[in-house]
Amino acid sequence: MPNWLYLVFQFLYDLGLALWIGGTVVLGAAVAPVLFKSLPRPQAGGIFGPILAKFARIQAIALLMIVVGAGARFLIWERHAATLWLIGRWSAIVMLAWAMLGQMSIQRKMRIIGSNLGPETEENPVRIIFQHLHIRAEGLMRASLIAAFIALFFS
Repeated sequence: MPNWLYLVFQFLYDLGLALWIGGTVVLGAAVAPVLFKSLPRPQAGGIFGPILAKFARIQAIALLMIVVGAGARFLIWERHAATLWLIGRWSAIVMLAWAMLGQMSIQRKMRIIGSNLGPETEENPVRIIFQHLHIRAEGLMRASLIAAFIALFFS
């Protein structure tokens, strides 16, 4: 007879990671490149910004599913096992939370700055700040994808 409770918590964990990894790959590798090639940068940014805001909410739900799944598994079945496997899993989950909070903070700043960009010149100091935030946001998205793959590996 299968252990249904364990399977439910494992399903929550895996589904959360699937949402995180799948959403990140689709947005980063498919949606953003096509959108920014097809439309002028301000228009594409105006469309992609709300998409990222919606995905941030999905990531928050996914992170909750991951934490509940991993937490229940740890408390019920793994609490007496002190292994590097568990340390790797929980380190990856902490990295996911850190990346999500960082992305949400950067997106908020980018929305505020994006409304004040003005002319599309490279010397515009507001645009330089926006580009810096954009580079940080991309890096955090990549870091979160790596952390999600690590969490999946250590599941």
